[in-house]
Amino acid sequence: MSSKNQLISWFLKNRKALPWRPEDPYAFRNDYFVWISEIMLQQTQVAAVCEHFSRWILRFPKISDLAKASEKDVLSHWQGLGYYSRAKNILRTAQILVRDYNGFLPASRKELEALPGIGKYTAGAILSLARHEKEAILDGNLIRIFSRLEKIPFLPDQKSSSDFYWNIAREWSSSKKAFLINEALMELGRNCCKVKNPTCNVCPLKANCKAFISKQISLFPPKKKKSFEEWIGLVLVIESENGKIFFTDNDQSHFLKKQKTLPHFEFPYSESKNFPAKAEEWISFNLVKEFHFCGRFKHSITRYKIDCNVLHVLTTQKISSKNPNWISKKNLLKETANSFSLKALKVASL
Repeated sequence: MSSKNQLISWFLKNRKALPWRPEDPYAFRNDYFVWISEIMLQQTQVAAVCEHFSRWILRFPKISDLAKASEKDVLSHWQGLGYYSRAKNILRTAQILVRDYNGFLPASRKELEALPGIGKYTAGAILSLARHEKEAILDGNLIRIFSRLEKIPFLPDQKSSSDFYWNIAREWSSSKKAFLINEALMELGRNCCKVKNPTCNVCPLKANCKAFISKQISLFPPKKKKSFEEWIGLVLVIESENGKIFFTDNDQSHFLKKQKTLPHFEFPYSESKNFPAKAEEWISFNLVKEFHFCGRFKHSITRYKIDCNVLHVLTTQKISSKNPNWISKKNLLKETANSFSLKALKVASL
């Protein structure tokens, strides 16, 4: 039996039920479901995506429903998945699809890749998984599998090395059953050929895996060098006299530009208990009833390693319910779309 057939046989026996998958593995798929699930699965574990996907489809069952939604509504349904630019791109793409494609995803890879947030991998997934076309996909799972199978000592971090991996992916997808092979490879990477503690003994490809045969699994793929930028700052939790919390679209933020978030700015480690002068850009000290430093929290966003102190400020202001920059404390979880602000609120015991 060929490697491809062994992989398909393994997949059909071990295929997990997921909310975006039809029961019949040979069925054509809803391409909208494939699009949304694959974007959600970027940088996020399957278990976390299942709940978010089901809630998303309940609120936005069709592309036309999504296109009519507000950015605020979309971000609230993305809450917990992180990398919020993905949700903004989804909304922009839905609006383009309604405007230019009658609410449907286009037919060609070129047109798909021209849409916001849809790259080579997602376009291939839509064409392969949903429409059963002979299209290749390449994500982190497949890179890991191919590197181990062939003992490839480099990552696809340059055009030549990326082309090398894509050519392998195209070879695997050059079959009438490319839709099964592609999904089987993703499943294999998630559940068998894992980053740590791979279960090689049950892998359907172990007989052809050069890294396994030579007992060098841990060496492939080579480790990627990560460079993080440290950001030390202060988050302001400004609370009005009538129990509302102030949020801003902070264009000066390094990592949450144009998102509604708690005010924050760079602020060095300090034992000082004085009210920071920088905070007066958002609240005049004349309006401060009391304030206290609540504690620190750590957070990671894209390339930033964040370490923040939290300052809770009670003001003498009473804020109208019509002011969009102030959110009632009882609606914080519903209205707050980013985990950075949620962590700060937790430190402030809100």
